[in-house]
Amino acid sequence: MRSAVRLRKSHEFKEVRTRGRRASDRLLTLGAAQTEEHTSRFGLAVSKRVGGAVVRNRVKRRLRECLSSLEILPGHNVVVSARPAAAQADYHMLMCSLRRLAERARVLQPATVDSVTQTDNGTVNEGDSGKGFAERKTD
Repeated sequence: MRSAVRLRKSHEFKEVRTRGRRASDRLLTLGAAQTEEHTSRFGLAVSKRVGGAVVRNRVKRRLRECLSSLEILPGHNVVVSARPAAAQADYHMLMCSLRRLAERARVLQPATVDSVTQTDNGTVNEGDSGKGFAERKTD
């Protein structure tokens, strides 16, 4: 995450917390406030209650990677606060939690339709073209 898209000042964090929407679960708390800017900016808050410096930095690195892979709507300031349980969470748990909270705060871009669909019996089919699959006819 580039430094230009980070929230750094305490008044920016405070503004998001007071003016924005908030969603939380056992791992994270996400606050999001709409702004007039055309880009989204992000801030992370990981307190000493989460763990020592090594643990806090690991959680922040994982959260930055999760935020860079999410498609957040432009024009929002987002603050993610880690709770103590985040210290034991792996990347995938943090990613699922962050995606769920972003959906609840209504800052996640709508999903694009894949060519992958799920059938009634639970199997996954890729597109209608059948590329990569040889058709077999039985008589």
